[in-house]
Amino acid sequence: MNKKGMLLASEVLKIVLAVISILFLIYLLFSIYYASVNGQKKEQAQSTIDRINDIVVRIGNGAVLSERITDVTPVSWNFFSFVGQEKKPNLCVEENCLCICDEVNYDNILWFIDRQLTECDGEGVCLIINNLNKFEDFEIEEVSDGGTNIEISKSGETIEVKRV
Repeated sequence: MNKKGMLLASEVLKIVLAVISILFLIYLLFSIYYASVNGQKKEQAQSTIDRINDIVVRIGNGAVLSERITDVTPVSWNFFSFVGQEKKPNLCVEENCLCICDEVNYDNILWFIDRQLTECDGEGVCLIINNLNKFEDFEIEEVSDGGTNIEISKSGETIEVKRV
């Protein structure tokens, strides 16, 4: 009998284990890469929140009425405002707040309930601003696309954040 084309069960098992091992290594490398990228973006978001907080404090002290921040980071994340009685991330502790986090798709559709709040809690950063005015969510753009500049100002008794 000619056995040239036949693989033994042990050879097949070795091939299957090798393929599974390679797939696991690829998964591990992607996981490490995305954890690193998300960590960097969260640090950038925290830096932006710190800059906004400094401006809000200066506005509260009456030192300035408005101020701009240019070239906001991290790119492709979004600004969100959570104001009044709407549901808020746990980071806001039932206070009005501004958050920078990655936008999720399909929020509040079918079984996707409050995914944006969960995303802001887990991977985003928030700043409590008690007298924050509600604003339309917007995405932070690449500098090559014009970048994202924001203006923080006092309007009456409220703090306004708007894209300029």
